[in-house]
Amino acid sequence: MTPGKGDRLRLVSHFPGRLRVRAETFRAVPEAAAEVAARIAEEPGVLEVKTAPITGSLLVLYEPRRLQLPRLVQVLVRAGGLRGIEVDAHEDWSQQSPQGTRVRETVGRWNRAVQKLTDGKVDMRAAVPGSLATAGVAMFLAGRRRVPEWYDLIFWAFVTFSNLNQPGARAESDPHDDAAST
Repeated sequence: MTPGKGDRLRLVSHFPGRLRVRAETFRAVPEAAAEVAARIAEEPGVLEVKTAPITGSLLVLYEPRRLQLPRLVQVLVRAGGLRGIEVDAHEDWSQQSPQGTRVRETVGRWNRAVQKLTDGKVDMRAAVPGSLATAGVAMFLAGRRRVPEWYDLIFWAFVTFSNLNQPGARAESDPHDDAAST
């Protein structure tokens, strides 16, 4: 690949005021990275630009109130003669399960295990707040005064119980539960 031709800018990390980008062009032609860094440093709001020739990355420190990220990225692409921005090109996000699916499935398995152990008398909607409340009462009676305080545990027990026992909460929390689908 000819540096710059067909190469895309990859956004490695961003936090307002700090942007790290990478391009193969910046690694293959360190002079190009230095030229881009010099051009970016002239942009109003840019505080500092550092190059890393070995990795082909640029670190741009900027004032987010004076310079918006889209403008900064646009200047980087143009100054580097790049084709555009690479956005997760190596991963097919459409094939991944929705966020939180594995967590919900794991908690669902724990819930079914608790129900099986208690012959269906207790589930996680009662076990979690019950455990928090028990710990809170025990800490109060023992006179233990450490973080979390006993009243924190009682509060968490109440909030957890309330959230898990809202109308419709069972159907949303465990799509595999037969009782929720009847």
